Formats: sequence, C-alpha cells, structure tokens
Amino acid sequence: MMCKRLTGLLLALCLLTPSMAVKAEDEQPKKFIKWVDFTVPAGLMKQALAWERDCGETPPSGSWIELLAYLGTKCGGDFKKSRPQALQKLTEKLKDGETMESLTGNMKHYGYYLEAYTAVLGGLAGPGGLCAYHPIAKGFDYQHYDDFGNGRNYGYKRKHLGHDFMALTGTPVVAVESGTVEELGWNQYGGWRVGIRSLDGKRYYYYAHLRKNRPYAEGLEKGSAVSAGDVIGYVGRTGYSRTENTNGITESHLHFGIQLIFDESQKDGVNQIWIDPYEISKLLASNRCEVTRNPETKEYTRTVPYQTPAHTEAPRAAEHRPHTALPVVMYHSIQKNRAKLGAYTITPDELEQDLLWLRDNGYQSVTVDMLVDYTEKSAPLPPKPVLLTFDDGHYDNAHYAGPLLKRYGFTAVIFVVGDFIVHSEKEGVQNPNFSYASRETLRQMAQEGVWEIESHSHSLHYNKKGREGCTRARGESDETYYAVLRNDFANIGQLIQSVTGRPPRAFAYPLGAMSREAEEVLREMGYKITLSCALGVAKVREGDPDSLYRMKRVLRAHKKPLGGLLAKG
Repeated sequence: MMCKRLTGLLLALCLLTPSMAVKAEDEQPKKFIKWVDFTVPAGLMKQALAWERDCGETPPSGSWIELLAYLGTKCGGDFKKSRPQALQKLTEKLKDGETMESLTGNMKHYGYYLEAYTAVLGGLAGPGGLCAYHPIAKGFDYQHYDDFGNGRNYGYKRKHLGHDFMALTGTPVVAVESGTVEELGWNQYGGWRVGIRSLDGKRYYYYAHLRKNRPYAEGLEKGSAVSAGDVIGYVGRTGYSRTENTNGITESHLHFGIQLIFDESQKDGVNQIWIDPYEISKLLASNRCEVTRNPETKEYTRTVPYQTPAHTEAPRAAEHRPHTALPVVMYHSIQKNRAKLGAYTITPDELEQDLLWLRDNGYQSVTVDMLVDYTEKSAPLPPKPVLLTFDDGHYDNAHYAGPLLKRYGFTAVIFVVGDFIVHSEKEGVQNPNFSYASRETLRQMAQEGVWEIESHSHSLHYNKKGREGCTRARGESDETYYAVLRNDFANIGQLIQSVTGRPPRAFAYPLGAMSREAEEVLREMGYKITLSCALGVAKVREGDPDSLYRMKRVLRAHKKPLGGLLAKG
C-alpha cells in the first residue's frame, strides 16, 4: 500500500506544479500549493501555542506556526518520525538567542511548510490563545474517531474527506472560525449543509447532514457574516438522497470538513485540498462555545458575544452589553402610478401611513452620525430608534417622500448610484415618474436637513459581465478585483463629497450581493456602516462599531404595511 505521507522533497515538487487553469497567452502559469497532508498532533500544537502565549504578544523569535513548520520540515511532514523532545530543543535554541531565520536558512522546504501550516492554522489563535471554537457547542455530548479517508459507497466509491462527530439530533453546531457563508442549502450527499469561508479566504469549513425541517440557525443565509462560536445549525442525518429534506442516513452526526484554498481554481476544481480535521478538533475541544436556548423559539444562540484573545479590556466589557433593536427600513421608489407598484415601489399614501404608525408608536429616526457615536463613543440613542433608507436614488424620493418626512419629523438616508445620477443628468429632466435624482437635486435634499446622501456604488448596480453587485467576476484575479472595488468606491465617494462636502460613511450593497473583499475595502476607505438586503431587524451594540456592518433590513413592499412587518419582529 502506498504510504499516506510523502517525503518533504515530493511535497516541494508538488507545490511547484503549474496550475492547469486556462491562462491568457501573455501570463505565466501560476504556481501554488496543490497538496497538503496535515498530521501535526494536537498535543504538539498545544505546546507550541503555550510557548507563544508565555512569550507574550511578541515572541523573541518564532510564532507557534513557525515552530510547527520547522518541525514539519525536519520530519518531512510525518510527525511519527519526529523526536519527542524536538520542540523543547527548538525553544531552548530560541531562548539562547538563535532566530528562526538562522535556523531555517538552509532548510530547502521550510517555505512550503510555513505557507501550508499558516493556511491550516492561521485563523485559530490570537496572541492570547485559541480564538476558534470546536464545532459542537459546549455541554453537548459527542463521540468521534479519526475516520478521514475511510471509504464511502453512496453514489460512487470515494474517500471520506472530513471528520464525523456522532451526536444527538438537534445538537447545536457552531462556526469554528469567523467568516462568510459561501454555500447553504441541499446537497444529495451532504443533505442540508453550510459552507463558511474564513476571512482570509484560505479555509473553507464544511458542515453537513444538518437537521431535517429546521437545519439552520434563524436568519442564516448565503452571504451572512458569522463570528467564531455563532450557532449556525443543528445536527441531523439528512442526505444520501436525491429528494430534498430527507433523512437518508441512519445515525445522527455532523460531517465536518476543512478545505484549503491557495488559488480560487481549487475551490471547486480538480486540485481540491481537504485535510484531516481530527487533530484540530482535539485541539479545539478545550474551547467550546456555551449556548443558551430560547424557550419560545426553541433556538440556541451563543451565551457570550464573540471576542478574540487580542481584544483589550474596553471592547471586551462592551461586548457584554445588550444589543439595541434597530429596524432599518428599506424603501425604493414612491409612485402614484399603480401599474408600477410591487416589491420595490409603494404609493405616497402608503409611506405616509408608515410614518404615522412610527410616530404614534414612539419611534424616532436616527442618523448615520448618531449610530457611529453610539458604537464608538457610547452616545445615547432614542428609546425606540429607526433608520429609514431609500435605495437607488430615485427622484420621486425627493418629490414625494421629502415633504412627508419633514411633515412628520423624520430623517432618512438615500443611497445613490453614480451611473444613475450621470444618466439622469444626460436626460436633463427631473420627472417623478421615471427620473433619478441629479446632483443639483441631491444638493437641495442635503440642505433641507431631512436627507443624508450615502453610497450604493458607482457602477456596480448591475448583474452583468459575470459580476453581480460587489461580487468577483468569474476568472477575475485578486489584483483586478480589488482595483475594481477601490476605483468604484472612490468614484462614488468623490461624487457624493462634491454634493455634500463630506465623503460617504454608509454603504448599501447593490442587489444585496456582498463579498469579504468588498467589506475589507469599504472598511479601509473609512465606511462605518454597511447594509445588506438580508431581511430582519438589525441589532447594534453600544461600544461595538462592528455591529454596524452588514446590517439586516426590513423591506417595505406594496400592501405590506410597516406596522405589520415590525409587529412580527
């Protein structure tokens, strides 16, 4: 039988194999790691973590991952061949003043192991220790053994590219690491499953065979941002069936997989890398997230908000403060022409009824500045805050909504699209039946004290050329994608600043299409608030600026009165 673990030399040769992805004629073939066999024992990882923790935030030389990469290089990735005292001898050398640079200078394959192990472990720990969680919530029993690579026969013969936790149906499953929900739904092999991409894009966590009928945590959907320890679903035994929502498996369990991604072609391509999560699960067993059950909804949520070991005492204390419910109402167009009414268009009378209901029920509108001051400076909010938003920049917002907002004492945010503004100005008219607001109209709106002008992108409010909203176009490189985002956000920022005298601070994702990269660029450029199209009431927290990102909204559609929507929560 061929040995499972290859030598370090073979590994190095594998990583230098050119990508098989199609390239432009003037491009050089990409080189990226194409195979990783991660077998570092949990005990060794704990010892390396303890070294880094005991050294403080700035080890004299060598992070825990660097230490493990050094040992992996020495034993060719086969830790059964590693000497028991190897880590101790290494740390003694470091204490004596030697550096990782000097120790690894002549190690040909150290770079491979460092890159590979960083991809595996890069999001699991901070300066103070583990910041990732075991996938089974604290207080719930499970059994497991190393079953990675075992045979599977359903559908076709294949290897088991994951790790199974045998647990009772309904056991809460939590996110191991913070990230973005990239896949969610039914698969005949995995049943109800969730795929979460880490924030650095290197790890894809796969949770499968979730519970029938109610597989996911309330509100979870594709594109959702999750923090490590958030409840994402519940153990079940779905899958092994072409029929959706079917228990085709006899024993309840969670299938947990970790895929490494060094190049986007690997995500769903032929060069997929799935590692054995067994030792990692043993490492994370010491950090399980406590959850609390809501007796009314029967849903579980984490007991204590997420915090990384690197957080200071001030934000740590803030995370224990309760959330404030903030309805963020999403309007679009206001029209009298009833032929145009629908999910994104309501009448002026419907808007007026909403404002009357909000006033009579004690709601007060808040502004972008008020929300930023609440999360950054602990400035108070009204007892019942509401944020009114209007997407796309329709001229009918100024024509119909502006006077109503002023009459009833409310403010609102209008999210404008640069291309729509330019098109309107080329037409040269401002007609409430079809126009978008021009710059001059927006200036007047800003001066009225009722409106805030914020960003809905400059040229991304489309679903064309392989790109939906802010998402990456098919085959687009990192360099090109980031350039597209930065250019677009800069262009709309300049346009809005020319109108209002200040750059935008809030961004509503066009088409609701979000991405990790877009969120990263928006934060870099100083945006304090981002809004999704995920439905629900947002929750913001005093002293927690992160609670203002990817906020949920309440969609106000024709014949869907706001009072009824908010009464449902």
